[in-house]
Amino acid sequence: MQQESYANKRFMFYPGMNLSQAERDRMDRYEVPIDEVTIDHLVYAMSKQIENNFQAFYTVAEEVAGEEMALKIAFEIGKRYGGSGYAKLLEAHGLGRNGSAKMMTIYQDLVHAIRGPKHTAALFAEYDDDRCVVKRNACIYYNEATPQNGKYTGAFEQGCFEGYKAADQNLREVVVHSCVWRGEGRCEISWEYGKPKP
Repeated sequence: MQQESYANKRFMFYPGMNLSQAERDRMDRYEVPIDEVTIDHLVYAMSKQIENNFQAFYTVAEEVAGEEMALKIAFEIGKRYGGSGYAKLLEAHGLGRNGSAKMMTIYQDLVHAIRGPKHTAALFAEYDDDRCVVKRNACIYYNEATPQNGKYTGAFEQGCFEGYKAADQNLREVVVHSCVWRGEGRCEISWEYGKPKP
């Protein structure tokens, strides 16, 4: 397995990642005066807000439409979210629907690099000819403060995987080996491109 060459340039990431827990807690409680807000505070706060928006949406969807419908909504959001992003990257590289483990690695690294400090837990993916593998110690769409919403994280992820397969005719399957939202200590996901093993 290998990584892309930029994986060695650790200096390029990441505003908000090195904010202390005490400073994060202050931001969460709105105790940081506006004249003390730095780029690190802003990036952390925007990333946290995106995470909170997902969780609030799932909670409200379940209250209004019921769990079954909320799971369908989470799946469809994931399908559009993952599929459209990956399709754009393949198109930008002139590949149409012909992706590969290397292109999935480039996509996973890019989106995890630009979506906030928690997403950087997924940097950097590894790949060979047959698969792309992402390992992380944090589940990026799961919020530990709302564990009851873990089922929606799972539905969202499954939707993303269907979206990736629709965008890439070469992607055979996506395998979730472990995930924090399921109560496991870490996440490991592989995008399989090679022939199935006997």
